[in-house]
Amino acid sequence: MTDAVGSPGLWIRITHRFGPRMMEWFMAAHTVVWGWVLLLPDRIFDQPSWSGFRQIFRDEDALGWIMVTLGLLRFAGLVINGARKNVTPRIRQWSAGVGCLIWVGISYGYASSGVVSTWLAIYPLFAIAELVNIHRAARDQGGVARGKGYI
Repeated sequence: MTDAVGSPGLWIRITHRFGPRMMEWFMAAHTVVWGWVLLLPDRIFDQPSWSGFRQIFRDEDALGWIMVTLGLLRFAGLVINGARKNVTPRIRQWSAGVGCLIWVGISYGYASSGVVSTWLAIYPLFAIAELVNIHRAARDQGGVARGKGYI
C-alpha cells in the first residue's frame, strides 16, 4: 500500500509506529476515560477521597470536560505524528509533558484528601510513565536531528 507520493502508505506508517508508542496511546485513552467518568451522573466529588479535587475544581463536570478534551487532543497529536512521513516528535514531547502534569495533579488531588487508597499505586506511576514517554520522544527528536532515522 502506497500513498500518492510512493512512500509507505498512511496505514502502514501509523501501525508501524503504534507499538513503540503504545504507552502514549494508553495514557491518552486513560485521560479521556478518567474525564468521562467525571461526566457520569453520579457525583464523584462528594466521596471523601475526592475532597481534594472538590477544593481545587469545585465542578467535576468542568474537570471532566478538560480531561476528555486533553485526551482527545493527545489522540489527534498521535495520529498526526504517526501519519506524517516526516514526523515531529515535539508533539509527543509536549503531550507527554502535559500528561505528566495531569497525573501529578491527580496524585496531588487525592493526596490532599488525606485518604490513603489504591490511587497511591496508580497515578504517581502514571506520572513516571509520562517522564519515560518524554524521554523516548526526546530521543526520537535527537535521532531526527542527527539524521539517524525515526520510527
